[in-house]
Parts: sequence; C-alpha cells; structure tokens
Amino acid sequence: MIRSNEYTQAMTTSEIERTLEEFADAQTRGDSGALAQLVTDDFKIVGPLGFVVPKAQWLERFETNTLQIESLDWDELDIRTYGYQQVAIAIGRLTQTATYAQTLAGGQFRVTAIALREGPHWRLAGAHYSRIADPGSPQ
Repeated sequence: MIRSNEYTQAMTTSEIERTLEEFADAQTRGDSGALAQLVTDDFKIVGPLGFVVPKAQWLERFETNTLQIESLDWDELDIRTYGYQQVAIAIGRLTQTATYAQTLAGGQFRVTAIALREGPHWRLAGAHYSRIADPGSPQ
C-alpha cells in the first residue's frame, strides 16, 4: 500500500518531469512565448562556462535564432521537493544538439533546475549547466 506522502511525491515528480519535457520541447521549437510561460519572471540560467543569463536576454536568443536547439533529452533525473511540495530541485543529465551564433553548442551537461509551484503549475526559477567532462580528459 502506498502511503499518502509517497503518492504525493510520486505525483509531484511526474509533474516536474512533464514540466522539464515541456521546457525541452519549447526550446527545440524556439518558442519564446511558451518558454516565457514556463519560467518565473526572475528566471536565470548559469551557463556551462559560468556566465549568468537573465530571462529577457535568454528569451531574446530564441527570438533572434541566435540559439537554435535541434534536440534536448533529459535522463538520470533525481527530483527532490521541499516546503510542502512547493519547491523542487531536479538534477539530471541533458544531452543537447545545438548551435549558438552558428557555433556548435551541443554536448552532455549536468543540469540543476529549480522549480516553484505557482497554483496548479510548476515554473522554473533557474537552471545551472555544467559540461560533463570526458573521463579521459584532464579536469
């Protein structure tokens, strides 16, 4: 028998997974309108080289086609929730095929995403990308 808190956690995990898939799908479509709805007003991304990109600047990259994402696939997701299922932290691996300013920007990244429940929906407040190094390369 599944206890109520286990059921709630399972449902929340499913909702976060769905939100991350919607986030990936909107990016591959370059749909800045959908992306704007999926993130909070103060959303920020920390890129794999340590740069910080606020929401408006990040959305502009899709609007101008400066950032073009062909594919985004999440796996190895570990989702934890806090504050009565109101805050979630998801850590996973993101495999991406993309170009930024006509330069290849793909690879595998370890991503930490922070999500907040706003009413019945989850919105992303931030994400931090770290490139996954080749085990044979120096750190």
